[in-house]
Amino acid sequence: MSSEEIARKRLSAIQQQLIHSTGPADLARERANASFDVNQMKAFFAGGKEFSEALDDAYRLIQRDPELYLGDEYIFDASNAEQREVTMRQLRRYVEVKDMLKSSLRVRAFHLAMCQYSESFNMRSYVADFLFPQALRLFSTSEQYNEWIGDVLKWRTIGCFAMTELGYSSFLRGLETTATFDKKTDEFIINSPSLLSTKWWIGLAGETATHAIVLAQTVVDGKKCGIDWFMVPLRNRKTGRLVVGVTAGNIGAKCGRNGLDNGWIQFTGLRIPRTNMMMRWASVSPDGKYHPTPNPALSYAPLIGERLETIIATTLAVSRGLTIACRYGCVRRQGENNEQIMDFQSYYVQLMPGIAGLYVANIIDRITRRKWDVLVQNVDDGTIFLNNVLDIHAISAGLKGVYGWWAVEILEFCRRSLGGHAYSAYNAIGECINDFGPITTGGGDNYALMGQTAKYVLKSLKMASDGIKLEGSVEYLNNVQEALSQSSSTMMSENEILDFKFIRGALAWLLIRKAKTIETTLTGGGVAAWNDNIVHLIKLAEIHTHHYILSEYLNGLGEYESTEYKNLLPILIQMGQLWGTYVMKSLLELFLEEGYFSPSQAKMIKKVFYDLCRKTRKEAIPLVDAWALPDFILKAPFGRYDGDIYPAYLNRVRSVPDCVGVSSYWSKYVKPLTDPDP
Repeated sequence: MSSEEIARKRLSAIQQQLIHSTGPADLARERANASFDVNQMKAFFAGGKEFSEALDDAYRLIQRDPELYLGDEYIFDASNAEQREVTMRQLRRYVEVKDMLKSSLRVRAFHLAMCQYSESFNMRSYVADFLFPQALRLFSTSEQYNEWIGDVLKWRTIGCFAMTELGYSSFLRGLETTATFDKKTDEFIINSPSLLSTKWWIGLAGETATHAIVLAQTVVDGKKCGIDWFMVPLRNRKTGRLVVGVTAGNIGAKCGRNGLDNGWIQFTGLRIPRTNMMMRWASVSPDGKYHPTPNPALSYAPLIGERLETIIATTLAVSRGLTIACRYGCVRRQGENNEQIMDFQSYYVQLMPGIAGLYVANIIDRITRRKWDVLVQNVDDGTIFLNNVLDIHAISAGLKGVYGWWAVEILEFCRRSLGGHAYSAYNAIGECINDFGPITTGGGDNYALMGQTAKYVLKSLKMASDGIKLEGSVEYLNNVQEALSQSSSTMMSENEILDFKFIRGALAWLLIRKAKTIETTLTGGGVAAWNDNIVHLIKLAEIHTHHYILSEYLNGLGEYESTEYKNLLPILIQMGQLWGTYVMKSLLELFLEEGYFSPSQAKMIKKVFYDLCRKTRKEAIPLVDAWALPDFILKAPFGRYDGDIYPAYLNRVRSVPDCVGVSSYWSKYVKPLTDPDP
């Protein structure tokens, strides 16, 4: 066939595709490939049939409520000020609806649906309804908690979390904001002594919050005693005006989440009662005696919950991006034979690990959140809390780094998979990327967080080497000597690669081998040696986190062996295998460097990975369908469930104000060029 004939054939195929859309038929054919019950998987992914049904009800409620539902014409064309106002309108309505629903299950489903619909709503409600009250729970005494929590839960007090400063983020010991105790008046004086001490990026501080929980250097008798938390008023509840001693404002336009009023705060001699200091762990008595916290790490405790939220944030953003990219990939046709672009290996090998990763994340979120919730419930038992908080702190830091960076990579490929159409805001990939971006660094730079995880791993490994029995996420390091006695892998077949035990064993070996090398390098080198090895330390934290993810995923699947979801286990095991080989493939350079795998074994791992991607591609649409994201949540014509994407895309564009007609600037700038002689 000549090139001219090929071109004519291709043109004819495109014409037929546009005139008689093949999208609905393509997606119907894809859905017929499912080896599992999609509705059952939908219930599983949601956390149970009852919650899945409540979520469906919540979607209907949102679409039918004129104060919650924004409409297609608004979402991508509103100004920043309009987005902030509308998001607050949604929040006010959310509080009303939540009180009406009564059932905690329905409230939880309603909140999740709203968070899926709007990332700005998600972050506003998260700060006021979760982060602020949890900080109260973790840092206040029982008396303080009972005094404040009622107004917080009823939104009479709208709180924010004022930790980071313009010049300081993850290095909390360097924060400059001060809380100086005045014995004469039994008050603390809150001050921002420099420009760099300005509280920065504080969600809700820009326009909304009435109060802030502020992290500051406690100063008594001219001496800095440590960093502690304080309840500080920001605005008058009735007028919205800033209280005397507080200067605050909105930080302005951002790359995403413009419905969230991130703000900056400066304090100038603001006086608060001594009892506004959060005194569960540290306190100052009326006579000025400072009682320090039993462990400085407790200052970071609220950030554990915030970091664990990265997993659900990953699910919210990446599930949308992957659903759009997969449906588009199965509808869009290209090439000499007009193939679905999803059938190109270069396309599906980038998307399939994303699908597998989200199923794995779904289980990890349940397990790790459950651990943290139990710990928070036991906060009154200081011994239990302190004995477990360091392990989950290291886990949360590692998960935030791993999932944050991974999600950005997946979303970037989702963007590229749409070609030039991704640059249209109306296909929503840009929104997914921009709204998720702050998660990758919020609550502490990921490099610093991974460093914290690495430090914990190195300390634990030394304890294990000294014969101290470890528990928690580092329990596998108890076998340090056994791992060091093995010089290379004995893997002989592809089936071995599919074994979770093999993957976890290889990761444990690599971590211990790299950790021992790093440990030697760091000895006696201080901060300079640490900084010179930070790239290796970050990789160490990644390996540990991946070991935790795969271990807990396998444990999580075990919980469903005797339940109504047992029929889903084959595809869920496949998801874990694909994720595991994806991780192994990403670490092959290190394995080869250490001599654990031979070149032929490395090739075998790659082959298994590509085979699993090809196998998963056949069920890509059923797998993303099970996430059950309605079209109005996706906001993207290219992600439509029915596959009829092109008419929907054109109609969306045509609905934009002033899409057609004479431009407002024609007479002023164009006409003088085109018609210079009136």
